[in-house]
Amino acid sequence: MIARQTQEPLDLALLDLGLPPHPNEATEGLELLRLLILERPALKVLVLTGQDEPSVALAAIGMGAFDFLNKPASSQRVREALARAVLFLQAERQLNSDGQARMTLTAPISEGVREFGEAAQERLVRAVLAESQFNVAQAARKLGLTREHLYYFMKKFGIERASS
Repeated sequence: MIARQTQEPLDLALLDLGLPPHPNEATEGLELLRLLILERPALKVLVLTGQDEPSVALAAIGMGAFDFLNKPASSQRVREALARAVLFLQAERQLNSDGQARMTLTAPISEGVREFGEAAQERLVRAVLAESQFNVAQAARKLGLTREHLYYFMKKFGIERASS
């Protein structure tokens, strides 16, 4: 494990889905992916895995993975995927500085418009809180909300500050 020496937010991750205690299955890796995206919605996660099943790729992309590479992947393919992710990060930062947010949502259509709208609300609230490093006053201003209304959304979506 690599210890981070900085408190800068994580923007890019390369994740192998084959994690202990079941390295030949994708379950732990997919769960880690879910938690990473939940915590850092803007995070670009490049999934690298030996799981060559379409269902694993579909699950990873549905959870928010930016790209999916099968092992063995050449260093050239990994560098190209990382370069694409960096381009997206730069474009999203520019959009953000222009007061816009780029979001990708995956939600069952059968759940209807209301649930899809709530998924979009949650994703936006989580993204702005993460981008503002959980400064509630700053996030509320960016969202055009009062702090009290933002606290309402945080409670509604079960969003809590990460423990340091």
